[in-house]
Amino acid sequence: NGTPHTNPFRTTKESINLYYINTYELGNLTYDGQIYYDVNLKYDIFRDILILSPSDKSQNIGINLAKTKVSSFSIKDINFVNIENQNNKDLKLPSGYYEQNIYYPYFTFYTKHYKDQQDIISDDQAFVIYKENPSFFIDLKNTVYQIKTKKDLIKLFPEQKKQISEFYLMNRELKKTNLNLFMKNLMKYISNSLTIQTI
Repeated sequence: NGTPHTNPFRTTKESINLYYINTYELGNLTYDGQIYYDVNLKYDIFRDILILSPSDKSQNIGINLAKTKVSSFSIKDINFVNIENQNNKDLKLPSGYYEQNIYYPYFTFYTKHYKDQQDIISDDQAFVIYKENPSFFIDLKNTVYQIKTKKDLIKLFPEQKKQISEFYLMNRELKKTNLNLFMKNLMKYISNSLTIQTI
């Protein structure tokens, strides 16, 4: 169930689009308690809408899926959950779709993807451009913390202070150019360091 998908925003070719991935990709979907495999999905992160392209239709046709029925989905092996529909009511996060990475048994890392919208005028025409503005959260021992700075991480993992500082130092360029990848790599690094400590 859903409504026809439209993109009312006019963008330039150079603009970063409002979608997480700008084309339909095969993914998996848990919808109304049923799992669907290899369906065409696209995720509008500006409006937090998951779009389905029916397999027997042109990919120019999309359906905005009813968010209340979507529990989770994956695109290109990246897993997303709908926090509003999760059974864990103790997870204190604003409702919406979040990328979820579980680092068992230590913590779960969530990314809320979002893009800020800005109107521009070019050649007497109005366009829209988008800029990445993600938020990051860690669920550690059933408490959720927002991660904004290196200090936030060190407070959560004081025994990893040296490793975290070294990672920031060695990956300054990646942090500037691709914050999402920087944070995912950092979470893996912390998880691996915790594993080594417990061996």
